[in-house]
Parts: sequence; structure tokens; C-alpha cells
Amino acid sequence: MEKLVLEAIHNFKLLDGVKHITVALSGGADSMSLLYVLVSLKDKLGIEVSAAHFNHMIRGEEAYRDERFVESVCERLGVELITERGDVPAYAAEHRLSTELAAREMRYRFFERINRGAVATAHTASDNLETVIFNLTRGTSLKGLCGIPPKRGIFIRPLILCTRDDVEEYCEKNAVEYVTDSTNFSDDYSRNKIRHGIIPQLKEINPSVEHSIIRTAMSLREDDAFINAAVDKYYSSHLNSDGDLDVSDYADFPPAIVKSALKRLFEAKSASTLDNRHINLIFELLKSGGRINLPGKMCGEVKNSLLKIVPSGRKIQNNTVFDVKTSIADNNLFKKGQKVNNLLLKNSLDCDKIVGKSVVRTRQPGDCIRLKNRGATKTLKKLYNECHIPLELRDCIPIISDDKGVIWIYGIGVAERCAVTDKTEKILKITTVEQDKNAF
Repeated sequence: MEKLVLEAIHNFKLLDGVKHITVALSGGADSMSLLYVLVSLKDKLGIEVSAAHFNHMIRGEEAYRDERFVESVCERLGVELITERGDVPAYAAEHRLSTELAAREMRYRFFERINRGAVATAHTASDNLETVIFNLTRGTSLKGLCGIPPKRGIFIRPLILCTRDDVEEYCEKNAVEYVTDSTNFSDDYSRNKIRHGIIPQLKEINPSVEHSIIRTAMSLREDDAFINAAVDKYYSSHLNSDGDLDVSDYADFPPAIVKSALKRLFEAKSASTLDNRHINLIFELLKSGGRINLPGKMCGEVKNSLLKIVPSGRKIQNNTVFDVKTSIADNNLFKKGQKVNNLLLKNSLDCDKIVGKSVVRTRQPGDCIRLKNRGATKTLKKLYNECHIPLELRDCIPIISDDKGVIWIYGIGVAERCAVTDKTEKILKITTVEQDKNAF
């Protein structure tokens, strides 16, 4: 196993500029073998080795047993050990996270605080395979298929080329003691279901499946690096001084580049991340404009060819006003031999069919209309959704109503009951001009 560790350190440049490694030590077989290997190689590598243990306070006495165990091992090996305890169940409840995610967040924050060079985690090729499968089940991007990176910031994975079988063999040959987390035998956790149910079947097809996935991940990582370079260029050239993304020419670029930039913008504005479903929803929004709710109590707005990521409670700004004028005229829209002007029909009403008093206003709760040639009565809310009317315009779009309800909507059309026909004598002509408040 030492050979595989040295190979990983060399191939992935895990120790470039690093003289001190802190082993993330749980007490399990993977982390204990990592500690022993690095201690045995420290002189050859010219490094100092210490360890850090985080007690998640999840498994009762068993968690404290693990803490005592790593303390005794580190004392015997002469390795400095830093320990910390954190109430993961309480943190998970407070932040509405799964136990697994809460434990990871608290553990990694602890490692970042105590780091003195690099933190070595005991992720193996077997863990990498589980991660790739897990990502696939949720739907993932190219990055998700790359699996666990050998190096990410201060975190390095010297065992990334070693399988779980390699670890167990090393522990047996070198009399490495370790403790076993009882939750490893439970199928209550997603990864354990993959480990106990799916991996054995894959190994029946290919006993070396872990190494196959490692090779695939390395190839995909090169592709991902190429795409990221293109995303960097797009993102930096389209981000304005307000931190919004100019999407006016998004159709001129490959969707993979644009979608990656959308994800990057969201992650720059929020503590959450986006899955493929939300990325695709934002991408579709680039065509029509409007607003969409996103994870982390955020939302995306597309207006005037700009994508903004803002808190979902923020009111959408609107600077549009409408100047509506009406006039009565004789019906000359159906002159013999002349093609009917559909735009004029959409903005003309039969005066004799208007009931009572007509007024120009904006929408009100309960408003609905049966449009000409649509064959169904719909609420304005549903109609605006179907017509992709931007949210910021919906409360200022002008409509005309009479005593029976809505008879005209700007940009959409007229009610069937007041539509102009060749039998109409007098028409109410409607003209509308959009203006910007800032122009006044």
C-alpha cells in the first residue's frame, strides 16, 4: 500500500509546498492505515505528521470509545493529536440538514481551523466509486462524475488509489488496530446501501471496478478542467460591476459553458448549491425572462438581459409605466378586398357590446377572461403564466374592464364577448405606449 500512497502523492502533487500533514483520524481502518503509512514514510517524504479527531456525539458511548482509542494510539506512536466534540444532532436540527451533511460540515470546519499545512483524509478508491454512484442517482454534472478529487484546497487524499481490500490487507500485515463504526453495518444511510447492495454486484462484472472508475475520473477531470477554463473566460467577461450576469448573447455559447456560469453565479451569492434541475430551470428563464425560486431562500431574476441572484424576499424593481389612450371610430377593419389587421383586432373593442362603464386599471384578485378563439375562461394569473409575462410587470400591465369583467389585456387580446366582427358599427380603439419611469 505504501507504493500506491507514494504514487498518489507523486501523480497528484499532494505535498507541493507542504511540510506538515494532519491526518483526519476517525479510528476506523482507513484512517488508521493512513496514519501508520504516513508515519512510516515521514522521513522519506520530509514531513511532520499529526492527527485530529472530531467526536460527532452521535453514537453515544461508542463515540467516546473511538475518542479514547485514537488518543491511546497517538500517544503510543508519539503523534500529536487534537480532538474536538460537536453536537451534530443539535446542529442538524437547527440548520435543517441531514445528519450526514451536518456531520460533514462541522468536521471539515474543525479540520480547517487546526490545519498547519495539509489535512489528509482517508478517502479510498472504494469511497470514490461509491461517490460516483451516489452522484449518478441524484443526477449530476461532469464534476460529479469526476468523483472525489485527490486534492481540494488544504485537503489531500493519499489513499485515493487504494481499495478497501488494500486497506484491510495492510492492517492485517502490520497489526494495525482499529475500531468499527456500528453505523457502517446499517442500510439506513444512502452510502451504506450502495456499499452493501450495489458494489458487490458491480464487482461480479468487473472485480477491478474501483480502479476503472479512478481512470475514468482522471480522464473526466481533464475534460472538466478544459471546460472550467472556458467558463472562467465567459464568467469574467459577462459579470458586470453590480455582480449580475449579462446573458444577452447566451445563445452564442455552448449550453455547458452558460449553465456552469449560472451555477457559479448562484454559489457566489448563496451558501447553497444548485442541482441540474434548478440549473436547467434558470437556463430556460434566459429565453423568456421572469423569476424563479431557488434553494437557500434565493431566487433568480432575468430582466433586460441580466441575470440577478437575490434573496427571495426582495421586491422586484419595476420602472415600466403604460400610457393608455382610447378613441371611438367607425369600423373600417373589414373593408372589402383588404386583409384584416390582427394587431388592430387585438386592440379594438365593439362599443355596443361593452356593458355599463369601462375603466382602465391593473389586475385584481379573481380577474378572468375568455379570450377570442381560445374556447375557455382563464384567470389572469394562469394566463400570465402561459404567456410568460415577467413577474415584475404583472401588477402594472393595463387592462380594461366593464361591469361584467375584463374585456382587454395589453399585449394579449380582447374578450370574446366584446370582439370586433364585420357586423360591428363603432369600435373602441386602444393605443398603448410603454415608458420608463426614469425618463421622467
